[in-house]
Amino acid sequence: MPIDPTVCGEAPSSQNTLLTALLCIGTFLSYLPQHLKILSRRSSDGISPYFILLGTVGAGSNITNIILLQYIALQCCAVQTLGTCIASLLGIAQVCIQGSMFYITFVLYMTFFPEQNKYEEEGDEAEAEDGTDAEGENEVNSTAAGWSSEARALLRRSGGRRRRATVEWQTALWVMGAVVTHASICMVMSILLVTVVGPYAGPTRTWASLLGLFSLCLTCMQFLPQISKTWRSGVVGALSIPMMLMQTPGGFLFAYSIAIRPGVNWSSWISTFMAAMLQGVLLSICLVFDAREKRAHAAMGDVGQSSEAGEPTDQSSHE
Repeated sequence: MPIDPTVCGEAPSSQNTLLTALLCIGTFLSYLPQHLKILSRRSSDGISPYFILLGTVGAGSNITNIILLQYIALQCCAVQTLGTCIASLLGIAQVCIQGSMFYITFVLYMTFFPEQNKYEEEGDEAEAEDGTDAEGENEVNSTAAGWSSEARALLRRSGGRRRRATVEWQTALWVMGAVVTHASICMVMSILLVTVVGPYAGPTRTWASLLGLFSLCLTCMQFLPQISKTWRSGVVGALSIPMMLMQTPGGFLFAYSIAIRPGVNWSSWISTFMAAMLQGVLLSICLVFDAREKRAHAAMGDVGQSSEAGEPTDQSSHE
C-alpha cells in the first residue's frame, strides 16, 4: 500500500541538511586516524576490551533505534524527489556511519590483538622448582592422556610447557561473542516487530525507545573502562589523539543535529551527548600522558647526546 505523501511532512531545511552532511563526512574522517594507528602499529595494545564491547553494542542499539524511529523517512522516499529523500535519510546515515566505523574498530581490535598477550605458558613455576621431574610428570600425563608420539615429542621440544589462553584474550573472545549475539538479537527482533505488528505500532516504538535507553546506559559507561585502563597504564597506547580531537567537539554537534530532526525523541541523541562529555575526559588524560612521554623521550635524547659528546674528552684524558 503506497504511503500518503501528507504524512511525510516538509523536507529538512538546507542549513540542517548541510550540517548533517558535513557531520557525516566528519564522522567518517574522524575514525580514520584510529584505524590507521592500529594498522600502522599492527597492534591494538592499550585499548580496553570493555570499551570495545560497550561501544560496539551501544552503536548497534543506536543504529536500530534511529532506523525504527525514522522508518517513515524510508517509506517516504517512494513519494519524494531524490534530493528530498537523501536529505531526509541523512539523520539515519549519520548514526549508521558512526556505528559502522566503531564496528570496524572492533574488527581491527580483534585482528591485531597483541600476540604476546594471547597465551601464557603453564607450569613455569613448577618446572623451575622440580627441574627434570616436571618433564617426567608431563611425559606420564601425556601418555596417560593417549597422546601420539609426535605430540609428546613436540611437548618435549617446547620444554614440557603447554600454553593456555590469557584472561585478556579470553575476555576479548567473550566480547566478540557478545557483540555478534547482540547484533543478531537487534536484527531479528526488529524485523519481526516491523513485519508482524508494523513499524508504527506501540510495541515497535517501545522496543526502539528501550534500545535508545540501553545505548544511553552503555555510552555512559563506555569510556569508564578505557579511562581506567589508560590511567593505570600511564600510556596512550593504540588510542588515537587526533581522532578524539575531532570527535569530542564533533560529538556535541552530532547530538544537536540528531535532536533537531523530525520524529526523533531525546533517547536518540542523549547517548551521543554523554559520549562527547566522557570522551573529553579521556582526551584530557591522553594529552597529559602524551606530553609526559614526549618530555621523557626528549630527556633521554639529551642524555644520549651529552654522553656521546663526552666520550672523546674522556678518551684523551686517559691517553
